[in-house]
Amino acid sequence: MNFFDKMQQHTGVSLNDVQKQAVRYSDGPLLLLASPGSGKTTTLNMKIGYLLLVKKIPAQAILAITFSKASAQDMAQRFDQFFGKLTHEKVHFSTIHSFAFQVVREYFAKQRITFQLVEGGNDVPLHKKIILRNIFTEIKDTNPTEDEMDELLTYISYVKNRMLSNKQLSTVKSSISGIADMYKAYEQFKTQNPQHPLLDFDDMLTYCLRILQEDEQIRTKYQRRFEYILTDESQDNSVIQHEIITILAKPQNNLCVVADDDQSIFMWRGSDVQKLLEFEKNYPQAKILTMTQNYRSTPEIVKTANDFIKRNPKRYTKEMFTENPTGESIEIHNMQRYELQLNYVIQEIEKSNNPQDTAILYRNNSSAIRLVDKLNKAGLPFYMKDVDLKFFRHWIVEDIINFMRLSYNDSRVDILEKVHTKMNAYITKKQMMYLKNNNDKTSVFDQLQTVRHADYQEQALNKTKKLIKKINILDPEEAIKIIRKNLGYEKSIRSTAEHLGFNEEGLLGVLNQLEHIAIGLPNLEAFAKRLKELEEIMKTSWSNKGRDVVTLSTLHSAKGLEYDTVYMIDLVDGIIPSKDDLKRQDEGNSEPIEEAVRLFYVGMTRARKHLELLTYHLKDDEHVEESQFLKQVRRLVKGKELVKKEVSYRESKPARDIPVNAITKKDDLQLNSYVEHHVFGKGAIKELSGQAIGVEFESVGYKKFMIDICLKQGFLCNIEE
Repeated sequence: MNFFDKMQQHTGVSLNDVQKQAVRYSDGPLLLLASPGSGKTTTLNMKIGYLLLVKKIPAQAILAITFSKASAQDMAQRFDQFFGKLTHEKVHFSTIHSFAFQVVREYFAKQRITFQLVEGGNDVPLHKKIILRNIFTEIKDTNPTEDEMDELLTYISYVKNRMLSNKQLSTVKSSISGIADMYKAYEQFKTQNPQHPLLDFDDMLTYCLRILQEDEQIRTKYQRRFEYILTDESQDNSVIQHEIITILAKPQNNLCVVADDDQSIFMWRGSDVQKLLEFEKNYPQAKILTMTQNYRSTPEIVKTANDFIKRNPKRYTKEMFTENPTGESIEIHNMQRYELQLNYVIQEIEKSNNPQDTAILYRNNSSAIRLVDKLNKAGLPFYMKDVDLKFFRHWIVEDIINFMRLSYNDSRVDILEKVHTKMNAYITKKQMMYLKNNNDKTSVFDQLQTVRHADYQEQALNKTKKLIKKINILDPEEAIKIIRKNLGYEKSIRSTAEHLGFNEEGLLGVLNQLEHIAIGLPNLEAFAKRLKELEEIMKTSWSNKGRDVVTLSTLHSAKGLEYDTVYMIDLVDGIIPSKDDLKRQDEGNSEPIEEAVRLFYVGMTRARKHLELLTYHLKDDEHVEESQFLKQVRRLVKGKELVKKEVSYRESKPARDIPVNAITKKDDLQLNSYVEHHVFGKGAIKELSGQAIGVEFESVGYKKFMIDICLKQGFLCNIEE
């Protein structure tokens, strides 16, 4: 019985001809191009098993490198499932950073150098973010925003992973002036003591490469130790990671590179698909195999995705196919308004009998905010693949809350100091200094009337005082509109964006998000409370992992995952492709938009059975164009029925049969009474305030819902205590 028959009998896994070729090929470089759903992880594990059981290669001579720690753990678990009873040898599954750390630690010990990590958790004594925040403040004379910190961190990582010299720093696009100087200052700070350098995670790669290049003893040791090297998800490797692997594989070059150039989507991290496209140039004796049979999706999804990705000219030629049975057509929904897109998705999730195998995918984390708000109001739990809470700490959110705080108490000099330059009151630094030194706890606007000021300012101060006071008696939605328009806050944002190079559309988008969250809330206190609720809901959504709930994820984080049903939302130009993608294409740089094509392709190929693509014409009263990618998909599936739907969630009938014992009247809700929720089970009502109800569930703890939605949809039922 040969290896493949034995493995089929032992594991039930039957490999196709190409997979068998990949497993058997073990002498020399191999590029295994694996289309989505083609069984690459299974093939890679079978290849490792073949090396152990057939080629009799010791486990310690095999190095399997993956893109992430989670991938390494997944591969190790799968290998154990396949071969745990056939061999006791333990193969080394590692991330590239973990391997680099091993090399660096060995070299520094040899040189008697002590080093300190500046990343790896909040308990790090001197954290990278603290160092960079101090450098930013010193150079710019102002504290960085969260967005600026993210951009600075991304810039530094990109420079190192692309192996850029100081002369090349200016070629990297950034909205932060002086960012190259910040990078240089950061590097200088970390290396000011050569006997005790500070290292971040990317420094592991930089030092590792330098050590392998310069220390013959260490280089030879690892080259001899690892007779076979296998790398997974290699399309995500950066330039420096490719260089490390290239050195390790020499001189035998027994290297198996598993990749899909069509799924390279991390250019902003420094990944370089060109390295894959030049594989034969770098390894003239290389063998290239293509695994193109998709075992995941229906022919409708596979054929459309395969034709769509061909719009990218720089790629390996391959034809993805499937032998799966025919399924449903791809659905395209062209809504009139953005809100209808969300309403439609909510209704579909409510009707779903299998939410655990359903995912809502989007390009940007900002798309999740309103979606989470709607899901929560509808009483629908969810799991977020990648929780990003930066929205709730955004300086615009803080500004809006501060305006509201000032409306409650306009004697707060400390609050006025934070927003005085962001409205039409023309308050000077000198006047602010006077208030800070002479505050008599009365209205700051009345106090300013006693300070010397220009004639035009008196009218402005009176108007501002009235508007600030008015905010306190308005509902939150109207209050935000007053802040935006009448107080001049939106004008201030536009000016800030213009002068500092910020993305104006993104900043105004934060305001629009806040305005929508405010809809239906009775007062400013309820609005502030709702923001905290949403943040907590998102933060704790991880606890729903594995439950029968829908998954929310960015397209980037969904890579490698699969679901029966996938909804891709916000498919408009300006999002996917982004405005920057389109701008750089106009400037002659096609790389960003080609990566956006690959990202769209990744999203499509997450779906097993059912794929819906959603777009709209209007968002926040502004016209938007549907994604050019969606237009292409529409052309590819023309001749089949394309679905156009406009639905109003508020006007819809309940999407499920309401039980006879469902609570449909507010008067029937009593504190401390027990209820049954259609998803969370039994719980006790612990809070009834305004439009919200809080229930302590036996299975999942405390949850809050909108009362009117619960009553309308019959989510809560009376039960005996």
